Amino acid sequence: MTDGPADLPASSSESAIPILSIADAIEAVRSSAQARGALIVLYLNFDRYAKIEEIYGWEKLDAVLQTTVHELRALLAHTPWHGALLAASAGYDDDFVLLYVGDGASDETDRDVPAEMIRALRDGIAACLEHEYGVNVASLFDLYVGRAVVRPDLKLRFERQVHRGIRDAARNARNIEEQEHQQLLDDLRETIRTGAVYIDYHPIVDASNKTIFGYEALARGTMRTLRRPEVMFEAAAETGLIWELSRLCRGRAIDGMQEMLQPGALLFLNIDPHDFDDPDFTEHALVVDDPTRVVLEITERVAIKDYARFRERLRAFRQRGFRFAVDDAGSGYAGLGSIANLEPDFIKLDLSLITGIDHNFIKQDLVRSMVTFANDQHARVIAEGVERAAEYDAVRALGVHLVQGFFLHRPKQFPDKLEGALRSA
Repeated sequence: MTDGPADLPASSSESAIPILSIADAIEAVRSSAQARGALIVLYLNFDRYAKIEEIYGWEKLDAVLQTTVHELRALLAHTPWHGALLAASAGYDDDFVLLYVGDGASDETDRDVPAEMIRALRDGIAACLEHEYGVNVASLFDLYVGRAVVRPDLKLRFERQVHRGIRDAARNARNIEEQEHQQLLDDLRETIRTGAVYIDYHPIVDASNKTIFGYEALARGTMRTLRRPEVMFEAAAETGLIWELSRLCRGRAIDGMQEMLQPGALLFLNIDPHDFDDPDFTEHALVVDDPTRVVLEITERVAIKDYARFRERLRAFRQRGFRFAVDDAGSGYAGLGSIANLEPDFIKLDLSLITGIDHNFIKQDLVRSMVTFANDQHARVIAEGVERAAEYDAVRALGVHLVQGFFLHRPKQFPDKLEGALRSA
């Protein structure tokens, strides 16, 4: 990250709230807070933003932070907090602090932050992120707001009082996050009980002519908290419900093949290594009309420890016609060892290798080498996360066989009538 949040460009709007360092913000409110007798501190904890950097890289996080700050300014301009100062909680951080001078003579500072204001901030920023970056990024946004009141005491150093208030507000935000996390787990249990998931089918295209080759099935919870697959499966792992959630998502994806996929197109199903321990996940239990149209995409959230046993399971599926892909190659556990041991039919390159590949010669060399290896092994390389024409041109020139990304297609969703039925389940 080249610039911390305190250096983000200011909005051109006259109502824009400048982003200050904590020290500058304290100095700016010192006299008015001491004169009026109260300072309200809000700590804005933008949960899961670290995941954006982990999945998409720091450049994407920088852009998301700028969008978040600009939208936050615009939304606050229409609230009683329009006169608050916005400060970065720390350099290179993704949380912020609002300092608002209250009236110590009234009970205003003793009231909770209005729930409708927090909902407006959440909904407004989420909608803005979805419009700018798509549902995958937007679903990694959540906002937890903690509050504290500082009543200046001239006998104590003002800076210390404010920092204590920020610490207390941050603790309150964490408490709210813990409560909502428990609600998330409850939402997951209800989702599995009612079958409240739907599938987005994201096209995978032939790099040479842009024709659709297949679709990746992306499972989404109908509840906003579970819209992102990673969130759902992390919650499932925490609650011991991985098998139940995987069965539900696989079944829903297969059910939609006939209606949503073009004739002959392949269906790429995300499979967790833990699924192979599920007694209900066998080559015969996975019922499809034509197994050769299904690619089991191994998503390694955990390391595969017993490759010999794992290969035996894969062999049984292969004998029925199923094919395999290694997902996110070049990231986490999905390294060269997995490719060598699993002998996949498809190798999906992690988007961290694809983002900015048009001007990164090291990434180009790595992808070129992977394509050469895949050709020797009669496998195909899929570049995922292609968002710009220059990236598409680069991977095509390098010989990548298949491409997936928003530059070419956004995911196809279930018809409204089916999604509506799921929401009412």
